[in-house]
Amino acid sequence: MKRLILRGKQRISTFVVLVLAIFFLQTCGENPGVPDRRFEAGPILFVSDKSGTWQLYSMNEDGSDVRQLTDDPNFPIIEARWSPDGTKIVYSSRDDRLSPTQRGSVLYVMNADGTGRYKLTNPPLEAFHYPLDTKPVWSPDGKRIAFSRLMPPEMSGDFDIFIIDVDGKNERRITSYRNLLEFVTAFVDDSTLLGFYFDYARRDSSGKANGTGQIAYLDIRTGNYFKTISPYEADDGNPCLSPDKMTIAFNSLTTRNGIRGRFLHLMDSEGSNRRQLSISSRQYEYPVDWSPDGQKILCNTEDPNLRSDPNNPYSNYPKDIVIVNISDSSVRIITPFPHKDAYSRATSWRRR
Repeated sequence: MKRLILRGKQRISTFVVLVLAIFFLQTCGENPGVPDRRFEAGPILFVSDKSGTWQLYSMNEDGSDVRQLTDDPNFPIIEARWSPDGTKIVYSSRDDRLSPTQRGSVLYVMNADGTGRYKLTNPPLEAFHYPLDTKPVWSPDGKRIAFSRLMPPEMSGDFDIFIIDVDGKNERRITSYRNLLEFVTAFVDDSTLLGFYFDYARRDSSGKANGTGQIAYLDIRTGNYFKTISPYEADDGNPCLSPDKMTIAFNSLTTRNGIRGRFLHLMDSEGSNRRQLSISSRQYEYPVDWSPDGQKILCNTEDPNLRSDPNNPYSNYPKDIVIVNISDSSVRIITPFPHKDAYSRATSWRRR
């Protein structure tokens, strides 16, 4: 079993931490952002700032029947994922123990109709730094959830992987690597996770830092990355495992038609047969989830080359939610709100 070898002590820059922190609004409240009412969610979950703060919404595959599922501005929603059987949703939002000047997020679970919500994680509050629990992933049987946590003394950028039972018991830390920004995206089986990491201690042949993204399999029992399937020179991220576990959708930093960006790719689950899907002129493509039949991929996309004001580097540029048909690379845009009104980001597609 090949172990991941870490080198050096370089830390991720403060800038990256600030970028990660933009999702966490400076608000406070007394509940996890879910109103006391029942709702009937559509198959695709997404978050949007349409109401002024990041809230959870759903819609159908064709972009119709948009419904707002949460409406508490004191609790912005960061991520949300359907359970395997489609009866529950896990999401990350503000920790209700924090004051308005403190950043931090924890995980909550609720039934698919909005009832039965409860706080899943209660990380320790240490010194002046507060943990960020994010990127939750369900186990196939719906009994466990893996997630990433940014914890002191690692506030300089390390995310580690944790697992917790869905009832909030038996939380345990799976990885403790320094210099690694780690996220998991799927349970492969009871003992294996699929994810990706950025190694900020890595150097190129000239000695320059080149902490590129690498897709790898993680052994839950040992905490070791036993198989890295990205080529060493690649910069890959956001792997999504197909329903039959045979194919991985991911993005990779490559050049297409003279444009440098993160473009949608596919590869076999063992890392072979890498191929790029040419879906549009968009510069950044982030796979989110597969359709239940494994024929389509839900993606978030951005294109800084199409700014509303080409002369203003800070002007808005198109950010869309799209569905890609893998058989012919055709694209259907299902962005729920006009660009001028909101920024929306898909988070999950219900399998059942």
